[in-house]
Amino acid sequence: MGQARLNLKGVQALLLDSDPFSRGLISSMLRGFGMDSPIIGQTGAEAMAYLNGNGVDLCIMEAMLPDMSGPELIRWLRRPEMEKIRFVPVVVLTSYAQLRFVAAARDGGANIIVRKPVSPQVLFDRITWIARVQRPFIDAGHYSGPDRRFQQVDPPDGIWKRGDDRGKENSAPKIVNKLAEAVAKGRPQ
Repeated sequence: MGQARLNLKGVQALLLDSDPFSRGLISSMLRGFGMDSPIIGQTGAEAMAYLNGNGVDLCIMEAMLPDMSGPELIRWLRRPEMEKIRFVPVVVLTSYAQLRFVAAARDGGANIIVRKPVSPQVLFDRITWIARVQRPFIDAGHYSGPDRRFQQVDPPDGIWKRGDDRGKENSAPKIVNKLAEAVAKGRPQ
């Protein structure tokens, strides 16, 4: 199977990282993937100010921002009041791959967590995965974000407990429209 192809022209990303070197490196990777220059910020407050009036197609953020944690920002983003941007895919970058940091980001509503230092191939593969795999969006009071289950597995006893567990189509909007379009445009004919 050949290398996946994406046409990321026109995909707008928000990149949040407090380290100037990391910001420059990730920004260069995104431009190398064909994406326009990302919107760059250092803090959660900058991200909130930008996102209150603007939309993005992808958010890549550090797990710990200087003024707040990544999961706090993601929970703010996933609120119902943020209807225009609450479904945006979120990639969390972290140097600390300990289970508690990964679980906090996942439970905050991140689409995927990537360990730093990140190679261009790994970042590209994760963006491609987000674009290709449409996970249902869960809005369950204490959690809003993509379904944390990665497999469709029948219950251990074979008995479905909820009437809507089986056969329900995902009614959430496509959360990665531009990324999905990029996959379609990048496919060889």
